[in-house]
Amino acid sequence: MKTFSEDELKDLANKIFAQYPDANQVFATVDGNIFLERNRADIHAGAKGRVLVIDRPIAEVSDDSKKDKNSTKLSAEDSIKAIALVETIEALEPFRADKRATVIKAVEDKIAELTKPTE
Repeated sequence: MKTFSEDELKDLANKIFAQYPDANQVFATVDGNIFLERNRADIHAGAKGRVLVIDRPIAEVSDDSKKDKNSTKLSAEDSIKAIALVETIEALEPFRADKRATVIKAVEDKIAELTKPTE
């Protein structure tokens, strides 16, 4: 299992913040899963796991960003890359609201992969 650095987790968290504009905090486990609820992260991490609380970065608002509210949305390619890193179905939650066909397909494929019985 790969262990993510704090900087890598913050990068992943920023992608989640882009998809959930109302989220002010996310909870990251060292294996790269990001949760919107603390208890889910705690359960996933287990007794010996570590949960990092990441607050939404405070960005300075410029006139350009006020005009284009979609400027923080992840590209489909970045979303698909983030989906590929997910290791639990709960961690896919932020991507389920995406309406782009390629992202929907990536989520469905990842769910199939995660629920596939191991032989």
